[in-house]
Amino acid sequence: MVQTDIRLPCGVMMEDPPCEICGANDPQPVARRTDLFLGGDTLYTHCRCGGCGVIYQHPRPTATTIGHLYPDDDYPEYVPAITTIGWLARTVRRYGLFKRCRRVTRYVAAGRALDVGCSTGDFVWELNRRPNWSALGMDMSPIVVAYAHQQLGVEAAVGLLNTAPFADGSFDAITMWNVFEHVYNPRAVIAEAARLLRPGGVLVITHPNLESLDRRVFGNTWIGYELPRHIYLYPSDMLRDLLGEYGLREIERSCFYSSHAATATSLTFLFERIFGRGEISAALSRLIFSLPSRLIFAPFFMLIDRMQRGSNITAVFRK
Repeated sequence: MVQTDIRLPCGVMMEDPPCEICGANDPQPVARRTDLFLGGDTLYTHCRCGGCGVIYQHPRPTATTIGHLYPDDDYPEYVPAITTIGWLARTVRRYGLFKRCRRVTRYVAAGRALDVGCSTGDFVWELNRRPNWSALGMDMSPIVVAYAHQQLGVEAAVGLLNTAPFADGSFDAITMWNVFEHVYNPRAVIAEAARLLRPGGVLVITHPNLESLDRRVFGNTWIGYELPRHIYLYPSDMLRDLLGEYGLREIERSCFYSSHAATATSLTFLFERIFGRGEISAALSRLIFSLPSRLIFAPFFMLIDRMQRGSNITAVFRK
């Protein structure tokens, strides 16, 4: 049913289907807020499914109109290509990319990889630098895909995983870095990932950690809700069991890179709620994102990540 009783951004339409995990139609609201990245006064809601416990957006933008909420020139998740930034920022980013690559190469020594939701292509570029690896990307934004190819020489396709034209067993690794929470019809996406993986291949999923300390502290301003672009949020044990239905066995679960940036973003949202979007909030945001802040709070974030209470968590599944 299309919703018409709320003010929507231009071109966006809403729907309220039942839970696509279990089929139940028992949404129980847990968070409600506006779009804290792009602004506007439309209120969006995350609900807990009374059937299976997944958290899902209800109502939600339709799959055919949600693209209006990913503006290529303004959505902050589309970061500049790694080759276009200064040496210090590049060093820091490459360290994070190295840790992502290790999630793959520690289980599969070589092969072909697909990065779903590749954005501007940094991870594909970094993995391709490893011996005996061939990686390509996929993203729903034609502009972002073109940018990745032009800036980094990354091979990438426009589209969604469950519409990808690849043969069975095409890949040794599939990665979804902060992507799976964005997808519609998650069962179809999991089934396609299982089809595309070769036996022994791995699927790596980083997703918002519902058991995180940040979710408890920040409530509606927690970055993990990221309304209206996050469609489903998964308890970690539920995600393990769900992928197990498709022959994908969890072999690792960790918060392996610092949660500082996620916490700093949630704090920025909180500052903007208190002080409005202005000089005070901007100054506080610059302070908490600064290198001294990262160094001062590094022991704290190392501790909460070790306890698996960071804002994002990564699971590795083997076929």
